[in-house]
Amino acid sequence: MRERARLLGALCTGFIALAGLVEASLPVAAQTGAGLALPAPGSYRLDHIQRVPFGIVLEGNRFPHTLSRYTAGAITLLTFFYSYCADPNGCPLAWEAFEQARERIIGRPDLRGKVRLVFLSLDPAHDTPDVLKNFARHYEPDAAIVPWHFLTTYSYLFLNPVLRDMGEEISIDQQASSTGGLVVNHLLKVFLIDKQGWVREIYSNQSLDPAAILGDIETLSLEAGKVDHH
Repeated sequence: MRERARLLGALCTGFIALAGLVEASLPVAAQTGAGLALPAPGSYRLDHIQRVPFGIVLEGNRFPHTLSRYTAGAITLLTFFYSYCADPNGCPLAWEAFEQARERIIGRPDLRGKVRLVFLSLDPAHDTPDVLKNFARHYEPDAAIVPWHFLTTYSYLFLNPVLRDMGEEISIDQQASSTGGLVVNHLLKVFLIDKQGWVREIYSNQSLDPAAILGDIETLSLEAGKVDHH
């Protein structure tokens, strides 16, 4: 739990110190709350952007799983992270958005069991299955309602093709960070994926509004319901 404590500590510090910056980076709807209405779920359609690529990932141990196990069969919210990231406009911001989305889903009986959350590590050398178990345990009590999977890979040999095909570019800063690890530079991207494994929306740190995300999840859920009834 030490790694999670570090991450959450950095999250809190970053949000307090840079509250104005984060607020400025959020969409107008997120800043004004009810001041700007979002489109009604199901009143619009999300494009099919790309299919999630093939990949081999690890969860809990070193037994391999296909990435599709975590990106098909349910609506999926996926992002890339690393456990010691302290950039307030990066992983901690995604973590906060996922936390908020998770709480909203838990409060929506119609969405329970239909949505999963996925974090895939950008540092497989540090974020081993054993390290990530400590993060996953925190969310196990509600796993039947909205599972949150913390994945890694054997090495960059397995991770890099997934990053390339998902359009996620990274660079490794060999200078040690304040937490003693490397700095993995990357642009925050959160992928909304439908039950068939299609990416239907990509959010950045400027569009990571939990209310809008939930509306898009509802839209995909309504779309899937229509397909299931045909």
